[in-house]
Amino acid sequence: MYFTELEYDEQIIENVELKESLVSGVVFEYCTFKSCSFHKTKFAFCTFSECTFKECDLSLIGVKGSILNDVTIINSKAIGIDFSATISPFELNIQDSNISMSSFYTLDMRHIKVLNSQAIDVDFTRANLEKSNFSNTDLSGARFSDTKLKNADFSKAQNYFIDPKHNDVRAMKVSLPEAGSFLLHLGLKLV
Repeated sequence: MYFTELEYDEQIIENVELKESLVSGVVFEYCTFKSCSFHKTKFAFCTFSECTFKECDLSLIGVKGSILNDVTIINSKAIGIDFSATISPFELNIQDSNISMSSFYTLDMRHIKVLNSQAIDVDFTRANLEKSNFSNTDLSGARFSDTKLKNADFSKAQNYFIDPKHNDVRAMKVSLPEAGSFLLHLGLKLV
């Protein structure tokens, strides 16, 4: 049985395999999770503060009522997570990972970093992504509607389709050829 204590501080947690389980009310501070599998585990009302997940499977985890404060996900699979079920504060940085089919609906994620990752079919509807960074990330099928993208960095991001009439894209950094997708919403054609 894992996580029998109510608090874990500055621990390295390695090779834990905990699938389709319930972890409730546990506080993790300054912990590093390495090569763990938490597939379909529900972390209800837990706190993760300044924690790092490396090479983990977090797919389909539940985070209802949990706090993710300064959490980093590196080289991991975090598919199908409803991050919108978390509570504030929420601060997440993702690198070299797959967060496809996840939802960030209405979350305030200013300054989030999603670098060199896959974010396919992710829902960013009504989220605040001001000053976020999505460099080198595949955003195929990602949904942006009433999303705040002011000063966001989409340099070298791929496959996004953002309607500038329904999103705040002021001072957003984009690169070609994806920047051409903005013209489609304006009824213009590149020649």
